[in-house]
Amino acid sequence: MKLLLVAAAALANAAEPTFTKDIAPILHERCAHCHRPGDIGPMPLLTYDQVRPWSAAIKQSVQQRRMPPWFADPHYSKFRNDRRLTDAQIATVSAWVNAGAPKGADKDMPAPPNFTEGWSFNRPPDLVVDMPLEVRVQAKGVLDLQNYYVKVPFDKEVFVEAVELRPGNRKVVHHSIVNIVDIPEAVEPKDLLTGKKHGRIIWKLIGQAPGKGAESHWPGIAKRIKPGTYFEFNMHYTPTGKEETDRTKLGIWLSKEPIHHEVVTAMAANEVYRDGKLIARADLPNIPAGDPNWAIVGVMRVKDDITVYSMSPHMHFRGKDMQYSVKYPDGRDEVLLNVPKYNYEWQLNYEFANPPKIPAGSVITVRAHYDNSANNSRNPAPNEDVIWGQQSWNEMFVPWIEYSIDKNNLLATPRAAR
Repeated sequence: MKLLLVAAAALANAAEPTFTKDIAPILHERCAHCHRPGDIGPMPLLTYDQVRPWSAAIKQSVQQRRMPPWFADPHYSKFRNDRRLTDAQIATVSAWVNAGAPKGADKDMPAPPNFTEGWSFNRPPDLVVDMPLEVRVQAKGVLDLQNYYVKVPFDKEVFVEAVELRPGNRKVVHHSIVNIVDIPEAVEPKDLLTGKKHGRIIWKLIGQAPGKGAESHWPGIAKRIKPGTYFEFNMHYTPTGKEETDRTKLGIWLSKEPIHHEVVTAMAANEVYRDGKLIARADLPNIPAGDPNWAIVGVMRVKDDITVYSMSPHMHFRGKDMQYSVKYPDGRDEVLLNVPKYNYEWQLNYEFANPPKIPAGSVITVRAHYDNSANNSRNPAPNEDVIWGQQSWNEMFVPWIEYSIDKNNLLATPRAAR
């Protein structure tokens, strides 16, 4: 707060900020990704006429740091997709609103950000894969996860430098995932359209939820897609009270340069502990009604030297906090990501600005807490025990991590040996 007051005082002695010169650059850089036509933001924030009616609400949101959404503790690691506004930017927005939100000169207006219409990157995808049918979502009730399959159209192995999963109807898509799967030849094509689960997941390609769904990888790093496999659209729908439809689509950007390492997505919780005891995921105990600080621990034992690119905590309404730390072979401990105030409404992927190298013999530990008490304003039923499951009112402990194995240098490995 002291820094904000200092910044505000400095602005008071400067020229009055205007939208075209001072505010538009901030909104274009930090807000337009979501607040543009057709995206998740409830209103576009690209032009003065779009922004002016919301100026007071914008001031309040940025001062309270509710927008842009970002929950990583700044004391640990730096992230290349950090969405936070600086203290100076918040002070500029506040001073602009306090001055009556003046427009400024048209000549000062910057060009709008360069997004391809309907996507998050500045060029169209090389391949768009539509879900194989338009799904009708019933008006009421609880839906199990639905799975729909499209055969991979490549006749040779490809690598993708970026990928995006976009819902056709955000009102009903709670979250979605595209996996790469093997399908047995005995499965009939018509069975791949029923919503039922088929095949074996090879790896996760992309996950989508509010706040995430588009990934771009570092140069020379990519995800692999093999011929003969299938895209599995794993869909979680939530009825809205009236019948809806959805046809989600997948965008793929093929790598344009040689790939030296494959990135994989996994859970940093090969082992799960409760009260110091190793337990199977199938045997996780319920979270008791009223418990404000129920704890669970996941462990990933690092067998080979790896490079970590991102981490993405996933819990539901009772999720309270999650922290990833690493213990190195020399005994040093380091926190890689700390999310002290987890918010289920925003499922963010935290991408490291300097991907950490984790040597073999290290142990990555993920600690999470859940608040199943009445103090949790998002808790739908504080008087009930919580079971583990896919629905929002159940709970999940899914600490995603993306990494590559350092020794698996694809440029040094003959293609036939891959």
